[in-house]
Amino acid sequence: MASQTQQNSALSDAGRTLPLQPLRIWIVGKLEVVLPLEHYGAQVHALESVQELYRELAILPCDVVLLDTARMPVAVTDTVEHLRRRDDLGVVLLVDAGTPHLIAEGLWAGADACLPHRPDPELLAAKMFSLRRRLPSEPPSQMEAAPVDVREASWTLESDAWDLRGPGGQILALTEAERAFLSVLFSNPSETVGRDRLIAELTDQPWSFDPHRIEVLVHRLRNRVQGATGCALPIRAIRGSGYRLTL
Repeated sequence: MASQTQQNSALSDAGRTLPLQPLRIWIVGKLEVVLPLEHYGAQVHALESVQELYRELAILPCDVVLLDTARMPVAVTDTVEHLRRRDDLGVVLLVDAGTPHLIAEGLWAGADACLPHRPDPELLAAKMFSLRRRLPSEPPSQMEAAPVDVREASWTLESDAWDLRGPGGQILALTEAERAFLSVLFSNPSETVGRDRLIAELTDQPWSFDPHRIEVLVHRLRNRVQGATGCALPIRAIRGSGYRLTL
């Protein structure tokens, strides 16, 4: 009771707007998983299947979708890739920690995060708060401009590599897969990072990983960066080897 009282007090002290207000969060799974998010100001809604989700999205918008992979008879990657065609939608997977290959597949397909089937409510709320930074409904989070001298500026990773700052000062919030991919390249500037190393950094089961997913990730990332910053991401594909960051 004491902890709940402290939580409610903290939320009240935060001001008129609660941390997740007015975020609309839908789950393909059990409502009880996301119900605690109402205390943070979120609007929550539960759906029985991915098919029902598609029907609802055709009529009503939402901001973030949580997918319980235990309820998905179709391939997780297909569903995530379909949903990520909408840049205004966050996608989070609820996955069994004992299936690292499924976690890797989901992230490479474009999911913003993977969490346990029954995540801790506070952890879930914090993840939703972090995710809202990249959603268009929050203008400063998708792309922020800061006064910089373009002649001296360069590409940098900030906020523990969760943000990519372009030469013009614009900031793009990254997904987990994008963050992991760019972190390796920024740690080895002007060096070719092999595909095997990139894959090993991002999955515990590299033998089951489809290397072509890297190309999909890079293609999507380049488009997002171009749209957010107006500049081409300085990543060069080295045929037969890997990728190089050319700063």
